[in-house]
Amino acid sequence: MAMAIHQMRPVAHLPLVLGVVRKRNVAALIETFCPPHPAHVLSCGRGVEALVLAILDGHHALYKVGTRLEERGMLPWLQDGMGRASLNDDRLGQMLDALFAAHLNRVFGAITLNALEVYTLSTPWLHQETTTITLYRAYEEEARPVAGLVPPRPAYGHSQDGHDALTQVLLRLGVSSAGLPLRLGLRDGI
Repeated sequence: MAMAIHQMRPVAHLPLVLGVVRKRNVAALIETFCPPHPAHVLSCGRGVEALVLAILDGHHALYKVGTRLEERGMLPWLQDGMGRASLNDDRLGQMLDALFAAHLNRVFGAITLNALEVYTLSTPWLHQETTTITLYRAYEEEARPVAGLVPPRPAYGHSQDGHDALTQVLLRLGVSSAGLPLRLGLRDGI
């Protein structure tokens, strides 16, 4: 029996990644914090799935996400009837803004707790690691709140990389014994 192949696209690891993300129900969890808007074709949860796929495919620029996923043949897998125009950089930027406004740490925590439940991972201990992010330019003294969140204030302090004359902020990461990130935080410089 002869078969005709009309089009072949290298999907690589993307269907596997999408399957893992869907098993963890990430889109639905995100949509509890960022409800879908009827005017948008793409919900915030599906947009995050697209961003994860694009990043793991090596493309980080927002304007390339739709084109790259279309080249890989992944658009129908994300959502029926979706075109690459739905993954434009403006819409993806709006999704990232909505995630930030929904308190990103809460969204991240809900996804992490779900992963612990789905994969029945025990967390007998938590490893907390901190690092400083050094800033090289002048910043305004008064922090302006965005969506009720006050950003961390850069400050002078002892820097782990030896640049004590520069301002910095502190990044914290807590991971389980299995290496799963459980906490993420950004604090004022010390």
